[in-house]
Amino acid sequence: MPRISIIIAAHNAKPELCKLLDGLLLSEFKDFEVCIHDDASADGTGDAARSYAGRLDLKVSSGPENLGPAGARNAALARSSAPLLLFLDADISTGPQTIGRLLALLESSGADVAQGIYSARALDPGPFSDYYAAFAHHSFLLAGRVERYNVFNAWCALARREAIESVGGHRPLRKGVEAENETLGRDLAAAGFNIVMEPSIEVDHHWGGWRKLLYIFTSRIYWWVKVWFAFGRRCEAAMTTGSYGAGTAALPAAALALASGLPGSGYAAAALAAVFLAAYGPFQLFLLRRRGPLFALWGFALSAALTFPAAASAAYSAAGELVKIIFLRRTTLGAGEGA
Repeated sequence: MPRISIIIAAHNAKPELCKLLDGLLLSEFKDFEVCIHDDASADGTGDAARSYAGRLDLKVSSGPENLGPAGARNAALARSSAPLLLFLDADISTGPQTIGRLLALLESSGADVAQGIYSARALDPGPFSDYYAAFAHHSFLLAGRVERYNVFNAWCALARREAIESVGGHRPLRKGVEAENETLGRDLAAAGFNIVMEPSIEVDHHWGGWRKLLYIFTSRIYWWVKVWFAFGRRCEAAMTTGSYGAGTAALPAAALALASGLPGSGYAAAALAAVFLAAYGPFQLFLLRRRGPLFALWGFALSAALTFPAAASAAYSAAGELVKIIFLRRTTLGAGEGA
């Protein structure tokens, strides 16, 4: 029996998955099997995965129905055999020491889950992917090492099997419900399991350009608000922090204040703009140091522009949750409607 089962869900990710598997071939830690569920791909993802059968200890499953990330990970998990489970996204890339470092962190910390962060390098370089790679990386750096995290980073997380099985794996969320990592993290925390996040362990990610960026700042924000209402209205240590939440809401609110033309609206708008700058200022300085003034200017403009669709998505989601709480006495995810 291998020591680690690597769990991967893949949907129309042939080139990205091949890059990941090529990286696993170079891993210094070798005692693992790779369990992949091809989630109804139309681009030959499953066949590409099976082509590694002679080089990796490989189990590939597939099905005609698109299960979504949660269901596909659970399908791969069902075929695994090792006492430790390493969850990786199909569109990330690991280094030779990634698995060994995660294992060392799990053992030294005594945690139930050990996970890393995204690097600042996009596997698909470009202005939009480079922006979000830097944004995500910087947010995790600000959080630092977190000893008790409440999100399961399924794109790079090494977990003890008993922890995952005790909560039933990922919730069977229907396709389109972008909350599988947040709900699993909260479920593990509620069951008394500990997630440690170490920012010195990094993986590169394929970010998907402007379409994926807009998707993150709309659909992902929409579902994160559902998570916030369902799990005690608590923000996270990285990415969806209270600071970023306030800053994201502040700039559209400043624009509304100016548009109102009411007495004192200019002062209110200035104060709200200051909240935005306080939230996003450290990231802009990070861009300036790492990428120079031109990219920092681009990052500032993009950060400001993205606050508007993000705030609109959050407001729409929050309004729906408040209606359910007031009239139905339940929340969307708390009631299991995501299944």
